[in-house]
Amino acid sequence: MAEQARLLYDSISPNTGDIAIGIASQQIFDKLGVSSSIVDPFSDAPRAPLVIGGGELIRETGDPFYDRFRRRGRHILNAAGVWTTATDLDYLNEYEFVSARSSREVEVLHRYVKDAELLPCATTALESPRFEIPGVEESEPVVGIHLVPHALRLIDRLAPIINAIPHKKVFIPFTHYNGDRSFMTSLPFDWSNSVVLDELQPLELHSVIGQMKYVVVSSLHASIFAYSQNVPFASVYQKKAHYYFDDRQLADHMVSNESQLATLIERLEHEEFDFTERVAEDRVKISSAFEKYRDILGASHTDASDADDPADSLAETGSHPKDRILLQQAQQVLGDRDLVLAFSEHRLDDARRTIEILEDEVRTRQAEIDLFENSRTRRIQRRYARFRATLTKLFVRS
Repeated sequence: MAEQARLLYDSISPNTGDIAIGIASQQIFDKLGVSSSIVDPFSDAPRAPLVIGGGELIRETGDPFYDRFRRRGRHILNAAGVWTTATDLDYLNEYEFVSARSSREVEVLHRYVKDAELLPCATTALESPRFEIPGVEESEPVVGIHLVPHALRLIDRLAPIINAIPHKKVFIPFTHYNGDRSFMTSLPFDWSNSVVLDELQPLELHSVIGQMKYVVVSSLHASIFAYSQNVPFASVYQKKAHYYFDDRQLADHMVSNESQLATLIERLEHEEFDFTERVAEDRVKISSAFEKYRDILGASHTDASDADDPADSLAETGSHPKDRILLQQAQQVLGDRDLVLAFSEHRLDDARRTIEILEDEVRTRQAEIDLFENSRTRRIQRRYARFRATLTKLFVRS
């Protein structure tokens, strides 16, 4: 029996999906009688085997943060997200178990590790206590909304489509590093029948999404939270989400333009969706994989030198590298948000100019019509005057 599972994933970024992966993994290991701890990505202490992932960790080399997850040794790669451009992955042949979360991502791993496996994200098995949503009555049908700048870039008339949903809406900040709460509140939504949540913790968000009639979201893990709780969903297109749900024959739940979103919302309103069989299959695969992890960890003989080192603890590590990572993320998010808002403002300016041109055209046409009508009126008046003069002459002669 393994004494402890050491989990290495992106525990630094305030990313709901990554944090939920860690929580779900700990929940599963706990059911298997395996205690677990989180390994700081900035720790250099050798720990074998580690359970590395999930999350989008396998990328091109050269990133000072994500290169921290390229650990050599007899580790476990757990349902990782893999960039199709990922390079230099030969080190994965040292691993005891290698898996990715979608078929397309497994294909990338197969270039280096022939027996890499397909494994659903552990968050499919996440369990959460009920969170009471403020401002929502029990059994009241509500629709969850989570939007980020990327959604505004893809979908024209996003606000009118969301406003047309005939239910109370719960706006759900999910990717907190995106500043999605302030972003959503800056858009012209109808707030008269809406609730805007504060920044909640992953288990609270999981519970919230599970209470929705359906959701419109912009995150892979928000989509998984919905799917795994049998909540119908529309997910704004992301490549990684498309890969994941294409494996489940649910690629039609990805939307990338106005027409697709409007059509899918109409389906969510009137059709019945049932993901329970697929979810059950996913959970069986996850459970089987974690049982293998337990056996791998149990077969790994440890001695006193393998005991946790304070330098390996997430809480004890210095904050400077983390601060730099978080600052870089914030700068990237702000830049993306400014770009999208500037793009939207540019489109609004274009629309205003188009309206002005059309209004000028209308005024020109109206003037032409008025001129024509006035000219026609004058012609009729002249004809009437001539006719009247003629009649007058006839009566005078008679």
